[in-house]
Amino acid sequence: MDEKSARDVVLLRALETADTDARLFTAEDRRYASRAAGELTHWHAADARIAATPELFLAQRATLALDKLAAKLPAVRALRSVRWRPWIGIALPLAALALGAVVEQVADRQHVNVLAFPLLGIIAWNLAVYVGLLVKPLLGRSLGPLRRWIAGAKRVPDAMADATVAAAAARYAGDWGELSAPLLNARAGRVLHLAAALFAIGALAGLYLRALAFEYRIGWESTFLQAPTVHSILAFVLGPAAKLLGMPFPSVEAVEAMRISGGAGGTDAGPWIHLYAVTLALTVIVPRLLLAAWSAWRERRLRSTFRLDLSAPYFRRLLASFAPDSARVRVLPYSYTLDEGAVSGLGALARHLLGESTQLALRPTTDFGAEAAAAAGLPRREADVPLTLAVFNAAAIPENENHGLFVDTVRSALDTPLALIVDTGPYRARLGTDAAANQRLAERLTAWHGFAAQRRLPISFIDLAAPDAGQAERDLAPALEATA
Repeated sequence: MDEKSARDVVLLRALETADTDARLFTAEDRRYASRAAGELTHWHAADARIAATPELFLAQRATLALDKLAAKLPAVRALRSVRWRPWIGIALPLAALALGAVVEQVADRQHVNVLAFPLLGIIAWNLAVYVGLLVKPLLGRSLGPLRRWIAGAKRVPDAMADATVAAAAARYAGDWGELSAPLLNARAGRVLHLAAALFAIGALAGLYLRALAFEYRIGWESTFLQAPTVHSILAFVLGPAAKLLGMPFPSVEAVEAMRISGGAGGTDAGPWIHLYAVTLALTVIVPRLLLAAWSAWRERRLRSTFRLDLSAPYFRRLLASFAPDSARVRVLPYSYTLDEGAVSGLGALARHLLGESTQLALRPTTDFGAEAAAAAGLPRREADVPLTLAVFNAAAIPENENHGLFVDTVRSALDTPLALIVDTGPYRARLGTDAAANQRLAERLTAWHGFAAQRRLPISFIDLAAPDAGQAERDLAPALEATA
């Protein structure tokens, strides 16, 4: 999946996830987008003689859905507009070239201090950058402020009138920032490395051009350093360039003679400029151009190979309509007879978690005291049953001798993920809505939470008569991830 398609898919996921009541993007709109995207994906794939992949379907659906949403929601148009601006990759390096050409302006054109030469600062800065690049893998892949600005990775606007869109914007910013971090790093690296190389080239070009009109004389002055120390510094920095050019490096005595005293002294700067030019090419221009080329190669590869986790519940639901597989969710009630409303709620929950074609595999209720036989006749694994839900009534107090034995018996008999559902509806209706009732319900749910935590099982507290599918999805995420 390419960058644009991945960005649209992530944005649509954020919008649909935030729009829990299907107010902005109705259920009918969502079904139509899936149906139309499926037809278009198969048609385009057949026409291009390629496979109709899930990625193509998701990209096509995102395009259709976002076009519809953007037509009525300016905020969605604003979110889609947050993207990389290619002109930055041209303008910034050109600005660096122009800046480098003027950076060599010196206050005293008669004498240039070799120790304060701007070219020496450029070399030192780039060497520090190389050290930073070496240790960067140890610090993580987060973008610095400059790289974030260059890559166009600014956070999307969150001050929006509609609370749902604002929540979606925040989710989109986090998801897209994490998914695109490698690409943004490569893109910013390409621009910065190229800008650094052109800055050095501009500095050299400006220096040589001005040397045609002015006589540069170079020397040094220092309160603390003496000629031997200055000679060692210059030999370390410029010695390799002298060897490459076949030039003898000046002696300590020659360096001593270059000392500037009382505004006088120094020597012809021409040979030193050549040494600095070669050194700058070896330490800055060539390495930075190579790094820019490497970053450009990574950018091209990354922007066309985005990989989404298609095992996530959101994508599984969508793909169920594209390539429907018959799936069932096994339901095991314990000491609790599910009424019609609870069964209907479980069905809606199952379809939300695993796709519209998902059905329930409802097992008989295990009676209190019959826990040891809870797994009787239970297949260890069924290809079309990726998830099992053990359902309890919140009115019951969880006990290890009964509820715990039931869960442990079922768990040991299955090779598929197990999660717990506690139906809060009947108990809440019995307690009422006053403060004391809320306190008792909270205490009961705390006991169930500890029961589940002791067994390291995900648990969700929902009213099955009117389930909050989004909350259940978040609660049961560990079990859903294990079904992939």
